[in-house]
Amino acid sequence: MRRAQATLELVLLLGLVVLVGAVVVGAARGAGPGWAERIARALPGERAERRDDRWALRSDRYGPLLRRHAPTLVLERDRWGEDAAVPVDVAVCRRPACAALGTGLPVAFTHVVDRLGVTYLQYWLYYPDSRATHAPVADRLGYHPDDWEGVIVRITDAGETAVRVTAHQGVVGLRPWWAGDPGWRPLAGRPRVHRAAGSHAMGFAPAGIDAPLDRWNGTLGELDGARLRLVPADTAPALRLRYDPAAVPPWRKRLWRDPEATTTGG
Repeated sequence: MRRAQATLELVLLLGLVVLVGAVVVGAARGAGPGWAERIARALPGERAERRDDRWALRSDRYGPLLRRHAPTLVLERDRWGEDAAVPVDVAVCRRPACAALGTGLPVAFTHVVDRLGVTYLQYWLYYPDSRATHAPVADRLGYHPDDWEGVIVRITDAGETAVRVTAHQGVVGLRPWWAGDPGWRPLAGRPRVHRAAGSHAMGFAPAGIDAPLDRWNGTLGELDGARLRLVPADTAPALRLRYDPAAVPPWRKRLWRDPEATTTGG
């Protein structure tokens, strides 16, 4: 009697194993990788590491690339003396006083998008406020709290490297932003970007980086990209901070998911 019971239990156990195996195989084949990953996470044993921006900074592949191409920023001097900001960690500083050159620790939030044959490195720069003081009068025209601007580097498997940067609601390419050309600029090494005072719009040359016919007001300072502290960008949403409606955070921008997009809006 005991032998028959043991045999029955063994048969039931083997049947269960076969059933689980069939479910796993069927899910992997018919339901796509999402189901296979869920089943793998449910099973005991070693789990795959989550490949997020924190992982990318630590990885042997993306970490060196992110550090090698971190942008050098040439900061324009504000003609009215209202803006001397460097990009800072939003978790630490949200006031202009703590972001001033020589006071604030320069930070870039990094995000990686990997597609077939192409890798995009995104560097997002946060400033406590935005002051469009390049108007004809010394007024805070266009002022709003919070400001995000970005530098995007594109690297193909063939070794071709290009870069573009943001300005206001657009993306700068080979021409000024108002020309409507979001093209990529060929890149060799580390990007060197000119950043306007006040609005923090960026470009590849001093002239016209903020508005047509605008003149560079001299250099306030230069931030070497090698000295930027890199922070995983996808850790910032967990802070649950609120931003001014005029300052869409990176993870809500179209560029976050589609680095070829032509607008920095949501």
